[in-house]
Order: sequence, then C-alpha cells, then structure tokens
Amino acid sequence: MTKNNTSLEQLKSFLNQLFQFDSQDLDFGVYKILHYKKKEIANFIDQLLVDKVKAELQTLSADEAKQVQDQITEMEKSTSLNKWLEAVEKKDETRLAIYEEDYKDEISEYKELKAKVTESSVSIETENQIYNHLTLFFSRYYDKGDFISKRRFGKNEKYVVPYNGEETHFHWANQDQYYIKSSETFNQYAFKVPSTSGEIIVNFKLTDAQLEQGNVKESDKNYFILSEKKAEINKEDATFFFEYRPLTDKEKKKVKGNSKQDTLDEIAFDFLKKKFSSNPVLANLWKEQDGKPLLLKKLQHYTRKNKHDFFIHKNLKGFLERELDYYIKSELVNVDDLYVTDTDAYFDRLKHNLKTIKVFKSIADTIIAFVSQIENFQKKIWEKKKFVLSTEWVITIDRLVDYVGEEAAKPILEEVLRNEKQIAEWKEMFGDLSKFKKTSDFLSDENLNLIKLPIDTVHYSADFKSLLLGKISVKQNLESLIDGLLIKSDNYPALNIIKPKFEESIASTYIDPPYNTGDDGFIYKDRFKSSTWLTMFEPLLSINRDLLSDKGALFVSCDEHEELSLGQLLNTTYGEINKVEKITWNKRIPKNDKGIGNIHEYIYLYTRNKEYRKSCDLSFVMRKDSLEEVYEIVKKAKSSGKSIKEAQEILKKYYKKQGFDRGITLYCELDKNYEIWGKINMSWPNAKTEGPRYEVINPVTNKPAPIPNKGWRWKEETFRAAERNGEEFILPDGSMMKGRIWYANNEKTQPSSITYLREVESFLLRSIISQKSDGGITLENLSLQEKVDYPKPVKLIEYLLYATSINDGFFLDYFAGSGTTFHAIQNLNNQDDGNRKCLLIEQGNYIYTVILPRIKKIAHSLEWSSGQPQKPIGGGNGVFLKYQRLEQYEEALENIAFNASDDTIQKALVFEQYIPKYFLEFETKGSQTLVNTEAMKDPWNYKLKVWDGFTYDTEQAVDLVETFNYLIGLHMQKCITKELNEKKYQFIYGHNNANKNILVVWRSVKDWNVEDFKADSSSLKTEIKAFEYDLLYINDQAHIEGYQPIEEVFKNKMLS
Repeated sequence: MTKNNTSLEQLKSFLNQLFQFDSQDLDFGVYKILHYKKKEIANFIDQLLVDKVKAELQTLSADEAKQVQDQITEMEKSTSLNKWLEAVEKKDETRLAIYEEDYKDEISEYKELKAKVTESSVSIETENQIYNHLTLFFSRYYDKGDFISKRRFGKNEKYVVPYNGEETHFHWANQDQYYIKSSETFNQYAFKVPSTSGEIIVNFKLTDAQLEQGNVKESDKNYFILSEKKAEINKEDATFFFEYRPLTDKEKKKVKGNSKQDTLDEIAFDFLKKKFSSNPVLANLWKEQDGKPLLLKKLQHYTRKNKHDFFIHKNLKGFLERELDYYIKSELVNVDDLYVTDTDAYFDRLKHNLKTIKVFKSIADTIIAFVSQIENFQKKIWEKKKFVLSTEWVITIDRLVDYVGEEAAKPILEEVLRNEKQIAEWKEMFGDLSKFKKTSDFLSDENLNLIKLPIDTVHYSADFKSLLLGKISVKQNLESLIDGLLIKSDNYPALNIIKPKFEESIASTYIDPPYNTGDDGFIYKDRFKSSTWLTMFEPLLSINRDLLSDKGALFVSCDEHEELSLGQLLNTTYGEINKVEKITWNKRIPKNDKGIGNIHEYIYLYTRNKEYRKSCDLSFVMRKDSLEEVYEIVKKAKSSGKSIKEAQEILKKYYKKQGFDRGITLYCELDKNYEIWGKINMSWPNAKTEGPRYEVINPVTNKPAPIPNKGWRWKEETFRAAERNGEEFILPDGSMMKGRIWYANNEKTQPSSITYLREVESFLLRSIISQKSDGGITLENLSLQEKVDYPKPVKLIEYLLYATSINDGFFLDYFAGSGTTFHAIQNLNNQDDGNRKCLLIEQGNYIYTVILPRIKKIAHSLEWSSGQPQKPIGGGNGVFLKYQRLEQYEEALENIAFNASDDTIQKALVFEQYIPKYFLEFETKGSQTLVNTEAMKDPWNYKLKVWDGFTYDTEQAVDLVETFNYLIGLHMQKCITKELNEKKYQFIYGHNNANKNILVVWRSVKDWNVEDFKADSSSLKTEIKAFEYDLLYINDQAHIEGYQPIEEVFKNKMLS
C-alpha cells in the first residue's frame, strides 16, 4: 500500500468511526438514522471527498499518469527530440537554440507532458499531507460520538477559555453542549426472549459496586462488569447483575487493549453461557442473531448505548470553524514564508503552500458542514417540544361529588362500580372494601373510608374520561381545581414543553438532583464527571429561572461532591445578588464513607428577584416544630374537662418529654379560652443605654411594680395601650392577665408582656436545619418499599416550602423521586388551609409504582403505619390530579422516517452540497415526530412508535389536544366533548398568561366531503356562541370567520 493510500485509508477509517458504520450494535439514536443512509454517506466519504481533493489539486489518477508516461516514452524515441535532449544534457547553447526553433512544437508538447508528471508527483504528496491534516484536525475533538469543545491555544498552554473580561468566570469543558443521556435503561435494561414456557424477560441490572473509594482515581474509566451477585432466574424472569466501575488492578492485567468493554462483554457472556447453557428456559440466549449469540448482542447494545453519545453540541459548526481557522494559522502557515526572497522557486513554493491550505480548508469545510448537519439535526430533535403521549386524571369521590353534585355523580359512580380494575386497585391499596355495593354507599356519612377513594381514568375508556371532564366543566374551571400535575419524562423535555404555560408563574421550586457520587445512577462521560453533571444541570436551571415568579425561590439539595460547582453555576444562572443562603441540613444519622461521621448535606437557596421579594415584605421563615401536636394536646385536655391548671401541667410535661428548646417551652401559659401564651421580659434590652422610667401599679397588689434596672422596654403610651388590649382575667395561681400585660400576685415580680404562640409560629429561616433523615420510614409506612434511593424526609420539605411565605400557586420539583414534595404540600395545606399545588416531573418507572400510589394513599388518609391508614379514616385532603407521559428524545428519533421518493432523491443528488448539507432535513420533513399536518385530520388517531419497556415496536395514539394546550400556553378551564352530525367534537376553553380567552375546536375531518364541511360550518357557528373568546383555533379547514388553523401553529411552535 502506498503512503498516499495509507493516509487516505486512515482518513476513511476515522470518518467511518465518526459515523459508527463499523458497529452494527449501535442501532439506536442518530446512528440508526445514519445506517438508513449508509450507502449515500459511504459514497460521500469514498468518492466525493477524494474526487474533490484530486480535482482541486489537479492530481492525475494512476491510469492518467501511466498514459502520460507512455506518451513521453514514445516521444523519446523520436530522432529530433533525442538531438534536443542530448544538447540539453551537454548544455550546448548553440545547438539548443537551433533545435528549439526547428522542433518547437514537439519540444513544447514534451515539456508539457513532463510538467504534468512532475506536478502530479508533487500533488500526490500534497494530497497525502491534506489527508493527514484532516485526520489530525477532527480527531482532536471527537470522542465516542461526541465533539468535546477543547479550544486549542498553543503548545505550552494547550487550551483557551472563552472569556469576556468579567472579574470572575466559571467554565467547564462541555458548557456549550446539551447532555442527552437518560438513566431509563442505565440502571436496568430488559428484553423479551421466547422460552419453553412462552416468553421470558431478561434483565441486566446494576448493583452497587464494592470498591473502596480510596482505590478509585478520578481519571479511571468506568466499565460494565459482571457482578459476583448471584443471578435470579425463574420461568418468567432472568436477572443478571452488573457493576459500573473502574477496573481493579487484577482485572487490568486480564483485560487489555483498546476495546476493554467489548472484552468484558465477551467475558461476561462466556461465564453466563458456561453456567446457564443447560437451563432450557434460557436456551434461546445462546442462539445466533445477525451473526452473534443473542445474549452477547444485547449485552453489547446495552453497554455501547450507555458509553456513547452523551452530548449534542449547541453550535458545532461555529466551534469547528473557529478551531479550523486557528489550526490553519498555527499548523499550516509557515512563518518563514514572511521572509521573501525574490526567486521563482520561492514564489512557486508559496503558491503551492497557499493552494494546499485552500484545498485543505475546502475539504475540511465540507466535512464540518456534514457533521454539523447531523449534530444540528440531533439538536433539532432534542430542542423540539415533545408530544404528550397520554393524559390521565385522578379524582377522589368527595371531590367529584363536590364539583358536580350527587345527581350528576351517580352515573359516573355506577361506571366505577362496574370497573374490576379500579376495585382491584382499591383493595390492594386500602384493604377490604366490601361495604359498598351501590352508589349511595359512597355518599353515606357512615362510610367515610369510601368518600376519599381515588378514581383513576387509566382504568376506563376514553368516553368515560370525556364524560368525567365534561361533567366537571359544567360548573367548574378544570385546572383551577387541580392539586397537581405529574409528568413522566426526562427533565429537559418536560420543562421545555411547560414553559409557555407556566412562564413566570411558579411559586417556588425544590429539587433533589443526583449528587454525582459515582453510584447514584447518574451516567457521566469518562474523564468528564463534573463537567457532564454541570452540562446536564445548566439548561434545567436556566428554564427554571424563567418559570419562577418574581416572588419565587429555588431550593437545591446537594452534598460535598458538587457543592462548590453547584454554587458557581447558581451564581452564574441566577446572579450572586439573588443568593439567599447555603443551608446546612443536619441529618442526625451519620454517613461513614470517609472514616468520619458525616451528618450534613446542603441546600442552596436562591430567588428569582430578591429585591422584589423584599419590596413585598416577604421573608424566609420557619414554623416552630411540632406545633400541631402542641395544639392538639391542649385541645384534648380542654375537651376532656381538664382545668386550665391541669391542662397547663400536661403541656409542660409534654415539653419536657420532647426536649424542645426555649423557642417553644416559653409558651406554657393558658388563658381562659385555653389559648397558649408566654411571658416576655419587659426590661430595656441595650446594656449601654437606658429605657424610659415610669410608675406601674400592679392591679393584683395595688402597689407599684418594680422598675427594671435599665428602664422599661416600651414607652409609657405603648405600655398603657397594651393593658387596654383585652380583658382582665385572674389565673389559677392568683396572677392576672390585664389586656396584653401579665402581673404577678406579689409586688416583687416585674410585669411581662403577653405573646400568644399563634402569633410567633414563624421565625426567620435558620442556616442550619436539624431533621432526621426518615424518608425511607415514611415510604415503609405507606407500603411503598420499592427502592428509591435516599428519599428526603417530608418534614424537611415542609420546612423549606413553608419558608417561602407563599401558600398558593404551583410548586415545582423536576427530580420528583418518591413524590415527597407532593406529600409535603398536602401536609402544609392541611395545616394552614393553603392552596398550594404541585408540579412533579420524574423519568423513572416508579412514577407509577411509588409516586402515584403515594398520592392516592395520602389523599385518602394523611397518616399511615405498616401499610394501613390511621384514624381518622378518610382524613386526607382528597385529590384532583392530572398525570401525563411525554414523548422522549429516543422515541422522537425512532419516529424519524425518510419519506422522499427515490426519483426526488436522485434529482437532489445532482447537487454537490445535497449530502453534506441538506439530506437529513429534506428527506425526513414528513416524519410524525416533526409534525405531519396531513395526519392531523384524524387528531385522535395520530400515532407514534413508543418505548414499551422492551422495544419501540408499539404504536400509540398521542394526545394532540393536551400537546397543543402546552404549545399555546393554554390553562384549560373547560373540556367538553359532543357528538354533532354523528361525529365527535371536542371544545377546549381556557386562557393564556396574557389573559386572552381561547377556544380550541377539534374534530376528525378524515374522508370528509363537501356536505360534511357544510354541516360542520352550521354546527360550529351555533356551538361557539356559548363561549367568549379572543382567539379561536380549529383543526383543518373550517368556514368560520377569524379562526386560525391549528396545524401550522402547532408545527411552528413545536419546532421553534
């Protein structure tokens, strides 16, 4: 192989690696799309690029070079030309002059042919040089599916950071990228395999790595390694356990080479086959599929999917073009060329170098255009708003009856009684419910345990859902009633789609993101651990800032792993001026992973607009601990006939038992109504100055009361006004309450001011909060033991959300975990009659196995123990909740289709720039995920392929109605479904954040004729008169004045 071919093959090999054509196991994401066009892209690499280099360098092909050489050899046989060549060799100037005149044409032709050969030889060397530079340039930045933004600077200081001269600057390696990984298939990956019993589900599941932290270096790469934990196999499931960690020293000796993960996959496969090949249930795992055993193929798919493609560059073209400019100046422009020598050789060399640079840049620009097209396509799919795949509602029976009335509720409840899935769910959650047999049982005061039972529309038909929402819409505004919204999705797609609806309206946010400990399920790119975490988090915090109201606050939990980086990121995103505090949470339970009892975590507190909160006199406050229990103890004592003195003693004993600080124990007195109060010292507080002095007569002794040494705290008129502020009451010990002043039953004790506990329930939020970490115990009491790592205690979240001094509006949590934030909000609303609502976002499947059951259970009863509701039964708040599932990035990619006809493509291929710049955009524009407006004629049958836990083979009709509501920022008040002209119509009515009333009309117009549209026009003109609207949207065409067609608005807003 020639040197030229070696350089060219190296470039081709690198470009094939870039597009992952050598690995059929990367059949996911954008690679799957590129594999559809493998032939065209391979042609682009093999021919178009090479042809372009040769054309611009005017390089001869091998056949052309041989042909020219043959011509030269033939000419050299000529007698006349031989005479001239002999004179050239002897430098005979006289004979040269004669021959060049006599044989002018022949010599001229010979010189041209020789020049071609010489120039071609130089061009081949230059071509080789260009291929080498192309490979070197692009390989600087490419790493397993990602372009890492390492801006080159020089040989000593290798990299440069973009910086605008500010005093301090925070930067990380992947700052200009999106993090696109999901842990959905990282912690557990599953697939189905035919077995002797029908079908078996095979799981790859991560288990905690058993490595000492001190033995792991930050630079060590992580690998998927078969765990020593015993596999779990039965007739229905097989689970093989893996660890995600660096190699041990022993493993490093065994696993060598550049493809260590492939080697580990093969080791795992060989071990499992040796151990389980005799098990008939697993027989199909060892059979070949596409040239590999099925288990090995699936294992490599799992490991490679989680090791490739972490990022999408926000502006790859701009980045590579800037880097190319620097590369040319630093690597290709020779400083020695500045020293000009006036010779033809110099100018020929300079001309040749400039031509080389020009050709290199031209080819590099073409490759940049190509890779940027792919990256921008991914960016388009990532940034586009995602479809709502499904929408369900949960409403407890008490809410239903309250909203629609008993009569209207009866047909709904009759349907509920017939639904076996609903009844089974209730029995699983709440135990035996044999008391009810008819609808009236739900409404009986004797059956309080039934009135808070939750109805979940997932168990019912679409018609039932329409009936339910329609009934509520008659008298109520739907979304003003809901307690919360629950969205199953990765964070970014969910925040992105809710933004038009919730911009500048979120009351506050609490989030508990992964701490990036290495074993918390967060997937990071090797050697970019913190950078990956920051890249994931930055766009979320940025959208979060836009969602917060000016009064809003943000709480972010973290530990020592990313504490400093998070603080810098928050300062950058929210501004250091809006930082309130870094709160220390004392968990009381030590974590001992560093040889020391670590009992602290941290909670950053920032505001959207600190000055605005200040202007509204909104402080961050804390409620004193256990006040509900304190009030309840006194209430019970009073109702049981205890005297004030007896009740007071009970209260003091409770304080002593609980070990409360003086902030509560000070309040140990009771007035005649059993209201709790405390004595506040009246002495002047400043040791360096003195307060006013005046005589005060004790009404009990009728003698002057002692004046404090430094005088009274209050002016005399304030003191006298306090005495008049209330009645006089003699307490059991003979002392007196006179208004808001307490007097002792002796003349030696100074009077005190009276402050009631209810008046000082709150105090300024402290920078240290002590609260035991008992979130797991709460889940156990609810019988929700599925593993959710480190759930936060409900009480802690109550403290934080109460601290905002906001008791209405939506509170956001987009790392919802086990749903603790919703639980805390329900508790707070129960305590202070607040109208807080909760917006939860969670990507994990335990949204269905933990969060939803938790919400349903606490709606029924706020107190649970050992899986049983505690008295009072039915003591929950009830609930009205909407929950949804969104299309995800991988699902969007799976729904990309190449729709252009072969004839159209062949015509497009004529254009040189088609493949490198336009083919993806042009050939996929009719894809469902990119909005197929024609398919919207039948809006309730618009389908996408969705992930069913195993494959993307399942097709599902999406919820276009709810998707459009988000796109236009509609707060839905009414959802009314009617049958008109024997066809289904749905009228959605509400308003946007600009307080514009909006009416949206949906109907299926598929296969309609002229008569159908005429009937439609007549019906619509009648129906829309019932609504007062500023904006009217109708899908497809309609003969209605002033309406906007939904389709174009839908597409523009989804892709913008």
